[in-house]
Amino acid sequence: MPHSPRQSGFTFIELVISIVIIAAAVGGIMVTVANTVARSVDPMIQTQAIILAQGYLDEALLRPYAPGPATCSDPDGARDQFDDVADYGCVNNPNGPRDQYGNQLPGLADYNVSMSVTDASLGGVATRRVEVRVTHDSQGIDIRLAGHRASY
Repeated sequence: MPHSPRQSGFTFIELVISIVIIAAAVGGIMVTVANTVARSVDPMIQTQAIILAQGYLDEALLRPYAPGPATCSDPDGARDQFDDVADYGCVNNPNGPRDQYGNQLPGLADYNVSMSVTDASLGGVATRRVEVRVTHDSQGIDIRLAGHRASY
């Protein structure tokens, strides 16, 4: 009787077990990738909020310190007529940030911007403390930046 060569390979059960193991590994990797991708937008939204707050704060701090109350001239958000830092205490843009002429900035409607200006003193020098608050409701981001404009 001739000797037949032994065939080697996978049995059906080995093949099914291999597929199950590979599917579990790929599934775990895909969950990790999906979580990473979903969270990768958070830093971008936070960075945009910080940039918005810094822009509003810089704009306000470049105005002169003038004694007296704020004169809120335009409730729609136009800031081109603001003549001193105190006027920025009236800024409240709940439907998105606006440029100094009151035009809404495109693509940023989910951000809310408000400002407050209070009298303060630093080392005996009269200042106005300007605080900018930028929030993004759907992401739970709440950024606050503050600065002082001195009377000098």
